[in-house]
Amino acid sequence: MFTTLLALQVLVSAPNVDPFVFFQPSVNITKEDRRQLDRGEPIAHVIGGERLEIAALAVVPVNVDGDRLAIWMRRIEELKKSSYVLAIGRFSDPPRIEDLADLALDDEELSDIRKCRPHDCALKLSAREMTQLQSAAAEAKGGWKEAVQHAFREALLRRVQMYLATGEVAAYEDDKDPVWPAARFASVLQHSLFLTERLPRFAEYLRAYPSAAVPDVESFVYWSKERLGGKAVISVTHVNMQRYDDTRLPDALAAGRQIFATHYLNASLGLTVIMRGEPGGTNYLVYVNRSEVDMLGGPFGGVIKSFLQRRLKAEAAGVLRGLRRRLEGGEPPRLARETSQ
Repeated sequence: MFTTLLALQVLVSAPNVDPFVFFQPSVNITKEDRRQLDRGEPIAHVIGGERLEIAALAVVPVNVDGDRLAIWMRRIEELKKSSYVLAIGRFSDPPRIEDLADLALDDEELSDIRKCRPHDCALKLSAREMTQLQSAAAEAKGGWKEAVQHAFREALLRRVQMYLATGEVAAYEDDKDPVWPAARFASVLQHSLFLTERLPRFAEYLRAYPSAAVPDVESFVYWSKERLGGKAVISVTHVNMQRYDDTRLPDALAAGRQIFATHYLNASLGLTVIMRGEPGGTNYLVYVNRSEVDMLGGPFGGVIKSFLQRRLKAEAAGVLRGLRRRLEGGEPPRLARETSQ
């Protein structure tokens, strides 16, 4: 009885924890934002960033906890289903070429590869990858398209294997200056101040993978082909999930580090988070994305950035509504191999 009364006394006397303090100083949730969330509606904010970066945060109230988010993240193929996602697959552990069987470049990209030269290529590839893909086309002659598809899958698999083993990612050499994805990701991460200040060990783990270690992190890698702007972008993402007992920190946090993209993106960090609300009340699903975009240089970079930010903000709330429906609808459908067991 004494223990129960003491626990109640602590609960009553402890100040309410604002679930959104975690995201300061990157964003401040206003009183109007809170009223909108209290009505069950999502909110979205553009976050300030460096010249080549676009960033946004979106929040929606949910009636699920971190357990449900973790279950769905493990089934990333089901979680990300939308009209924007053309194909998606999760890599095995260790990754295999069979994991990429459903991945295919568009015909336009196949033709572009035949014209690629270092510092002048329509796809983000290394000079070595350009040579390998063109050699595959030349050796195959009549069946060159399928040969290039296979060679591209092999190149992607090598990138994933190298990243998992060493943390290294080959440079993009499609433009005049090479771009090193790991260095660009470190910059994006450094500008995500709420993460580096409140979870410095986890942030360092993301930056220095695999040399930095954090206990109890669950991770996997997946590829996707998604419609972004006028092109389909093939990307590879490393997902890392962490749980926290401290009520000032997320119940569950899933951080996606982009390690490859065929177009537009030099680096990207996506965070999907469940923040605890009041005890017995609603929790909050939060999505934050910060990306470095290669189109933002030059005289029209500011105009393009403004357009992309407005679009990102407008679409973020709708995407979050879809995620809420999936999370609150129960667990994801089981795989065919699971149901047969």
